[in-house]
Amino acid sequence: MKRLTALFILLVALLTLEGCAMLDGLVSKPAPPAPPAPGVVVAPYNGNALHNFYMGRQYVAEGRYELAREHYLLALASAREEAMRDALVAELQSVDRLIKTLR
Repeated sequence: MKRLTALFILLVALLTLEGCAMLDGLVSKPAPPAPPAPGVVVAPYNGNALHNFYMGRQYVAEGRYELAREHYLLALASAREEAMRDALVAELQSVDRLIKTLR
């Protein structure tokens, strides 16, 4: 019986040492505000045009100018924006010059 009483007193002492921290879990707190949603960054260009433009540049770097020219033409056909068309026309002209110098 003495052990049970000592255990009970020890348990009460531990609960009082915890203080109000135990009660914090019982009280509902307002939820913190949600973080602002990050802005989505999207290229304003057609995905097909970008892919073909990228492939054309890869082929130019490899020295495969005919394939690069084909991909630039495909990109030009699917390009909707004026800036992309201008870049593609410039790339086509440079690739055409490279092809002519190799012939």
